[in-house]
Amino acid sequence: MEHTVLLPFAGSGKKEKREIAVATDDDVLAPEAWLETLVRERRDDLAAAAAAVAERLLDARADHVVVGLPLHANGEESEMSREARAFGECLAQASGRTVEYFDEGLTSWEAEEILKARGKRLRDAQRRGDVDREAACALLRSWLQEQEARPAPPAEPDPGPGE
Repeated sequence: MEHTVLLPFAGSGKKEKREIAVATDDDVLAPEAWLETLVRERRDDLAAAAAAVAERLLDARADHVVVGLPLHANGEESEMSREARAFGECLAQASGRTVEYFDEGLTSWEAEEILKARGKRLRDAQRRGDVDREAACALLRSWLQEQEARPAPPAEPDPGPGE
C-alpha cells in the first residue's frame, strides 16, 4: 500500500524567518498543486511551526514524515542540521508520528535548475517560495527513489497448520 508522505522542508528564509515548504508524494507528480509554504516568523518558535505542519499532516492523512537535513559537503551536521532535528522532534511530538531525516544536499540547486528550465525568473520564484517548494519536491523524489531501491524486508515465515 502506498503511503502518503508529507515533507516539511526547512527552507532558505531570512535570518528571522524560515519558510517550510510542505509537499506530499502526490505533489511530486503534480508540483503545480503544492500544498503551501508556511512562514515561521521567529526562528525560535519551532513548536508553533511544528503544530501548523502537524495540522497539515492530519489534513493530508500522512502516515510518514521526512524532514530535510542540511549537511555540510563533507557530510557533517551544521547549525541548520541541529535546527532541523529540533523541528523534527517538535513535529514528532505535535503529530504523534515518527520523523525520518534525509540529506537535503543540492535540492535548492536542483529546484533552481528546474524552475529556470520552466522559464521562471529565480528572484520572483524565491520571493514566492517556489524554490523552497520545488526543493521539497526534489528532496521527496530522492527519498522515494531511495525507498524503492531498498530491498524488501524478509517475509515472516509461515508457522504452518496448528501452530
